[in-house]
Amino acid sequence: MDKKKKVKRQNITELILLLVLVALVNLVGSFLFHRFDLTREKRYTISDGTKSTLRELNDVVYIKVYLDGPMPAGFRRLKKAVKETLDEFRAYSKSNIEYVFINPSESPDPKTRREIYDQLAQDGLKFFNVQSADRTGATITQVVFPAAILSYRQHGQDYERVVNFFSGSISNVFNDASINKAIEMLEYEFITGIRTVSRENTPKVAIIEGHGELDQYRINSLALALGSFYTVERVAIDEKLAALDSYQAIIIADPTEKFSEKDKFIIDQYVMRGGKVLWMVDAVKVDMNQIAYEKETMGEINSIINIGDMLYSYGVRINSSLVQDYQCAIIPVNVAPIESEKPDFQPAPFVFFPLVNGVNNHPISRNINPVKLEFASPIDTVGEDSRVQKTILLATSDHSRVVRPPIIVNTSIFAEKPDPARFPLRGMPVAVLLEGEFTSHYRNRLPPTMMNNEAFRVYEESGTPTRMIVISDGDVARNFVQVRDEQYFVSPLGYDNYTRTTFGNKDFLLNCVNYLLDDEGYMDVRSREVKVRLLDEARILSQRSFWKMFNLLLPVVLVLLFGIAYIVIRKRKYTR
Repeated sequence: MDKKKKVKRQNITELILLLVLVALVNLVGSFLFHRFDLTREKRYTISDGTKSTLRELNDVVYIKVYLDGPMPAGFRRLKKAVKETLDEFRAYSKSNIEYVFINPSESPDPKTRREIYDQLAQDGLKFFNVQSADRTGATITQVVFPAAILSYRQHGQDYERVVNFFSGSISNVFNDASINKAIEMLEYEFITGIRTVSRENTPKVAIIEGHGELDQYRINSLALALGSFYTVERVAIDEKLAALDSYQAIIIADPTEKFSEKDKFIIDQYVMRGGKVLWMVDAVKVDMNQIAYEKETMGEINSIINIGDMLYSYGVRINSSLVQDYQCAIIPVNVAPIESEKPDFQPAPFVFFPLVNGVNNHPISRNINPVKLEFASPIDTVGEDSRVQKTILLATSDHSRVVRPPIIVNTSIFAEKPDPARFPLRGMPVAVLLEGEFTSHYRNRLPPTMMNNEAFRVYEESGTPTRMIVISDGDVARNFVQVRDEQYFVSPLGYDNYTRTTFGNKDFLLNCVNYLLDDEGYMDVRSREVKVRLLDEARILSQRSFWKMFNLLLPVVLVLLFGIAYIVIRKRKYTR
């Protein structure tokens, strides 16, 4: 009896100790904030670049978060994530982050609420009308502002920046996926805003024009995204020697007209002085409109732009051919006969629009969605200059091929179902990073017309260390534009209106410019978003039957093995 009491007393003591331990853990946990990040991309762990930025703050960043009051469950979860993120920011910033949650719908007066809504919308805060059910089950409409305003004072001047948590959203549809996406991007959105308001000297980026490059509407999405980090301006060189002097990086996007030797010389000397360049160039031009209306077109070699020799001097050659990839985009194809007046559009894979992924695990192309290219060409690295390091950033899949001139593109390509066996090549480069000390394209070869001009006679034959990126597709930066009633409506870069898929074009190009300008802290955060990992369509096709049978028979085999083991064990037990 005493033994039973002793055991009972011991059990009670252990239970009390366990409860005390649990209470202590919860008490300590309420004061200490920590999250265990088990995701592969570590997308819930604050990056080193973010920590560095927060530690360097010289004053307080005030943040007003307009996400308070009654809200649907998804937005309450978003609010909690915002608070946790800002608490972590505050810990690393030595309390230089202060925030407050505000309910924009707090006023009982409808007129006052409307005035507040109008003012916030005018300030740039994105709002949504969200329908939800109240306690009685009735449907109510709520105005929700998933956004914040950052304020920072520097050198006696106040700076403000709006942060919209759904900045990349193109619809008002909210579900777990869209809320999760917003939560994943909180660190990126907040730290981008903090860097913008606290940065003393903002780098300047020039989008070059004057050679038939993408116009302001068709590169609008990229320009706006870059405007979050830099001062972005459109610049025509116009053979002016000092045209690029005030810019830290330049972007050349899809030129279709000739570069004069003087313009090329100015770009060359800009590189020699350490300027950064993002080249997006088509070696072959194909008119998709002609395919749509005439069912056939011929690719034209884009030699008129006259910059191939210049790129060759720096270490790359964009070949005058096109890549085809089994891993490609889906496009609508008019399958109606030519004589038919009514079009009949059907989805079909278009092997000239490859979906390419990053290689070499480089931070520029790591952990981003596939990048959609249109009529891209393979790139060769040339030359043996040890001072220039060449890194492939994007390449085609393991099932690709090359089409050489004459290149005829017609609708018959859609009649054939792509066969992986007919795509024998793998990993053809379509984007290359060049880093180092470049040799001037004009070393010992200055044209006579420029030799006679004193302004062009003095130049640098070799340069200071710099970077450039060459992409063999000018359309990689092109966003979709729709014109209605003389108004331009721009879709986000990388968004496919037909399949409603967002590709990684914008993130990749932002990473390119960030890397060129040594802003790698932005890349660490942006590149942690969930990557769309495409299945290998060729393996699916070849191994479909095997996996069907495997999944069908495995449960049956396991049950049989369990039954046999049970009978054997039972037989041994009772035969003793």
